[in-house]
Amino acid sequence: MCGIVSLVYKDETTNMGREATELLKRLEYRGYDSTGASFIDRDRNIVVVKRVGAPSVVTRDLAIPSYKGQRFIGQVRWATYGAVSDVNSQPHHVRCKVEMVGAHNGNISNTDSLKLELGRRGHDVVSDNDGEIIVHLVEDHYAANLAAPDAALAEAGAALAAAAIPGEPVPPEVLLIVDAIRKAEAEADGSYAAAVADPRVPGVFAIKSGSSLYAGVGHDADGPFTVVSSDLTSVLAKTRLLIPLAEGEGVWYTHDRYVIFTLHGRLRFSSPAPKRSRLNVRDTGLDPRFKYYMEQEIRSAPSNIDEIARYYFADPADEAAAAVFEPRARAVAAILDEAGTLSSRADDAALAAAFGELAGSAAFRELSAELAKAGASVARPAYASDDAALLSDLARLLPARAADLAILDLASVWRKRRGITRRVRELESMIRSTRAAGGTVYLIASGTSYHAALTAAYFFGGLSGIAVQACNPGQFRSAYLDGISDADMLLAISQSGETKDLVDILQDVSVSRPSVRRVSLVNNENSRIPQELSDFYLPILCGPEIAVAATKSFVNQLVILYILAASFSMDAGTVLAKVRQAGVLLARTLETAAPSIDTVAAMLAGRPSIHLLGTGLIGLAREGALKIREVVLNHSEGYDAAEFKHGPNTILGKNTVFSLAEVERAVDAALAAARRGSGAADARALFAEDPSIVESLFGDYPLVFVCPPDERDIRITISQIHTHKIRGADIILFAERRSDLEVAALGAPAGNAAYRPAFVEIPASGDRYLFVFAATVALQYLAFRMSVLKMHELDALGVAGHGVHPDAPKNVSKSITVD
Repeated sequence: MCGIVSLVYKDETTNMGREATELLKRLEYRGYDSTGASFIDRDRNIVVVKRVGAPSVVTRDLAIPSYKGQRFIGQVRWATYGAVSDVNSQPHHVRCKVEMVGAHNGNISNTDSLKLELGRRGHDVVSDNDGEIIVHLVEDHYAANLAAPDAALAEAGAALAAAAIPGEPVPPEVLLIVDAIRKAEAEADGSYAAAVADPRVPGVFAIKSGSSLYAGVGHDADGPFTVVSSDLTSVLAKTRLLIPLAEGEGVWYTHDRYVIFTLHGRLRFSSPAPKRSRLNVRDTGLDPRFKYYMEQEIRSAPSNIDEIARYYFADPADEAAAAVFEPRARAVAAILDEAGTLSSRADDAALAAAFGELAGSAAFRELSAELAKAGASVARPAYASDDAALLSDLARLLPARAADLAILDLASVWRKRRGITRRVRELESMIRSTRAAGGTVYLIASGTSYHAALTAAYFFGGLSGIAVQACNPGQFRSAYLDGISDADMLLAISQSGETKDLVDILQDVSVSRPSVRRVSLVNNENSRIPQELSDFYLPILCGPEIAVAATKSFVNQLVILYILAASFSMDAGTVLAKVRQAGVLLARTLETAAPSIDTVAAMLAGRPSIHLLGTGLIGLAREGALKIREVVLNHSEGYDAAEFKHGPNTILGKNTVFSLAEVERAVDAALAAARRGSGAADARALFAEDPSIVESLFGDYPLVFVCPPDERDIRITISQIHTHKIRGADIILFAERRSDLEVAALGAPAGNAAYRPAFVEIPASGDRYLFVFAATVALQYLAFRMSVLKMHELDALGVAGHGVHPDAPKNVSKSITVD
């Protein structure tokens, strides 16, 4: 995953380079293999500066803040097609037939064949990068349109006339480029977003074809502007007025105008009014209390659980208001729908006037009177609904209308809660009917979400007595797809709602077994999986997640899956109490266990390989291992504790997985031998002369056990600890305090003075399911601390390009897909 960003002002500004730098830095989590910026000045000259390296480094080294311009297109790259090199960096400046500049993020899967074809058409493709392919394709079709414009102009002119776009006529060159983009899109296979520009044609063109892309309009010290980016935070850093841009659409934009066009099928133009985002940059920014997003997101878990409780359970404090809303559901919906149009009011005066009209309507006044008559409390310490940002804007403009704004907030929460709780009941009914019909409930997900699915199977089996089948898309395709029946159901789990492997499975099932019911659990409610490929969905409600490694989204997935499983054996009040207890456990774990986790992190940060063993908790063990692999870059694997003895235990004792500390000991021993006057001609001879040098490389292997408070699991864990520590393992145990567990972990095997154990006490719950939540944040925090320690150590050693970072580790990337 890469990232693109573009900014257009009316006039050339000396601030453009500084603006470009800040926007590129906001994309660093999406790519750091290379960074580039292109500027178009008032004289229509293109300047491109780009180089291998992260935005935080390249923007400084190439003095990007010093550049001026009227238009800007930039890109950060996470390499897929083409090596990490300057020539493969983006943007690409082409001039084979007409001069253009552009960049993309995503993948063009037929790059190799298109490169050959473009060569036959007379293009000089100088890189191996698929982003250059897109720019050349647009250039090629645009040049053809310039030579023979009539057909393209006729089609575009008719579509433009039908759309009745306000303002000045759209220049014919713009229409020719729109046609060229549509033809390029038809040739390119893949999922991507792109931005291209011709210096002689006003504005920039952006394409949303399978990858995230956001656009916004605003006004700053340099005048009106339009900003476009793969990353929502980049846009929100400049403005909260977003241009509605859907998948399969492109947009042409200048500093104060934009026209949207379709990429496929019949050409259609539109120019919808901008809407205020429900988020602002504070929702995606780094709290001053933290240095890294990963820690901020781990520590946000307790408050995120409060958000789930708000929408997944009835609130007794809102009962009186709910009693007023329910019989007037249509009237409330009409008021909220009208309130939803307020976000399209671009200026404050229009916004305040529109709200005044709404609040003064007969329907709104009647609703207000009924709430007062019922004694419903509408006052809140802070707005809680999805419209909180908009309501805060209105509160600033209309402080005297606080009560009316509170009614809107209360009604918005009520409507969303009503919809979610209905869908929860529907899903519970669907699971029951699937089981009654002899069908199978498949939980399908990738990566971290797959580990949530594995943990959900633990919840469902123990709490509801219902067996569910957790699998990733590859497993489902190879083992189950051809054997599913109409009695089965699929629950797809995805943070982004756009996971390609999962999309493919849902598409295949919709074609081969259209009667199979499909439900999704997602964070991005406007993405493809919930909107196009599911019968209905449930929201994760964790908000934007900036760090590449998923943490808070995993916790929220677990909470909602726990709610679903527990609802088969507990009443709603009991489940809610358990969920709130989980939130308390998360907070207590982060408070009380942090010092011991810091100690363990110091022990493990330099160890090149680790195994995490979950007793009955394979999903949690795998997720803990994944977090370490992602942000520490140490090899780590997760196993069920009892399974480890079936082969993986061969790594215990002497092995050839050496840490930096062990190599240092060996080098010190070799230097000592040299000082003693060893006559060995080479290292191998020296090792033979002094076997202690090689022996100094070997040490006990770290095993991290995670044991829930269950008697059977405790017995298994104690047995496995004793089995493995005598064979050369250092034992680190995460568990609630029990003397027998503690003694088993901390007691050194006879004759092993080098044994290094640790015990991380998880706050007591006495509940093996609630333990999962506390252990989750403990393991997440362990990975975070290991990452920071290892990063600092490698930095101190001067290791360039090591890629260890808690927010943006090498070779992995992530897209923010929540608005």
